[in-house]
Amino acid sequence: MKNALDKLAAELERPPFHTWLRPRAKSVDVEREEVGVAVIYRPELSYDSSRAIFHGGVVAALVDIAGYATVAIWQKVPTPTTALHVEYLRPAIGDELLARGILRRMGRSVARVDIEVSAGGKLVALGRATYSTSGAQG
Repeated sequence: MKNALDKLAAELERPPFHTWLRPRAKSVDVEREEVGVAVIYRPELSYDSSRAIFHGGVVAALVDIAGYATVAIWQKVPTPTTALHVEYLRPAIGDELLARGILRRMGRSVARVDIEVSAGGKLVALGRATYSTSGAQG
């Protein structure tokens, strides 16, 4: 897919919420149907502003953003989230959160994505999300 990283970057710039969170396009692996999205640490994203620990809500938001972005790279219609599950494994300590979205299924009506989130070189959360691919807006 030509310019897949550019398409990912454009998808990450579109939603207004992203202007606050500032997710960055890191990678697109077309053959493996995976994307990488990162968020750089800032004190306002913290659980504890005296230490570089990302708030769990930021981790969950990145899970959804990376999942959506994974589907959006291969989908031409809006892909709203229909289900989101996050499991926290350990505190997200570090200068950057990195999410890897892995497309598991792309169907006519739903897509399924698994998301791995790392910080400081350690896996900190796992996510699974489902997105509508029907293109219908309610």
